[in-house]
Amino acid sequence: MAALVLAATGCSAGEQEPPRGGSAPDPTAALRERCLSAIPEDADLEALTLPGASGGDVEAARIGPQESATVAVLLPQIGGMCGWGRWAHAAAEDAGITSLLLNPCGYGDTACTAEADADPLNEVAAATRLARRDLGADRVVLLGTSMGGSLTVIAAAAGAEVDAWADVSGPSSWDGVELATLADDLPRTGLVVMAPSDGRAAFVDARALARAAGVRFLPGRSGHGWELLVDPVGGSVTRLGRRLMAFATGRPGE
Repeated sequence: MAALVLAATGCSAGEQEPPRGGSAPDPTAALRERCLSAIPEDADLEALTLPGASGGDVEAARIGPQESATVAVLLPQIGGMCGWGRWAHAAAEDAGITSLLLNPCGYGDTACTAEADADPLNEVAAATRLARRDLGADRVVLLGTSMGGSLTVIAAAAGAEVDAWADVSGPSSWDGVELATLADDLPRTGLVVMAPSDGRAAFVDARALARAAGVRFLPGRSGHGWELLVDPVGGSVTRLGRRLMAFATGRPGE
């Protein structure tokens, strides 16, 4: 009888104890939950953490095949990397592009040292290294919207090892850096996109940057950042969004 009581007590106690050695929350599932509809349910998604080139941990995500000849490194608006999700999914489905979405220092779960935060290549270099070493990329492009567009220009001028770059709706200055002063340092494999709806001054500055850097300027009709690439209501990729895909793959005549 005593043995039965002990056995019953042991079972009861065991059920009340929390399970030991349980698996940690899945980072990809957590990212899906955080991004909600910004990343389509059927997107080939993997949450990543990359060591920053100068320090810290960079929150990133892969959307698209685990191997691809073309990899797009995507820098976001201040809302964070989720907003690239629909364009990245369409780029994978329609053009075979794999995208690496990044959160810069101070955004999302990216945590940086002061030295890493001051390095314009900290996050970008980590992603380009992964793209070429692990994803099999022959072509790596750096694309950014709004804040990310300005950060793209700054990184490209600092020597980011990319084959092309594009600034979509980037402000003419960021963190005290005037983009116009970087024009001579920019590779001529770039693209600048801006819509008049961002204001006459911003539109004129963007066009002047493209002219000074010797790169193509594409005017949008209306919208800012991701809105120029993906319809914010229907979620379909816009004409400019498809032209950015063509630019990413380096297709001539697009």
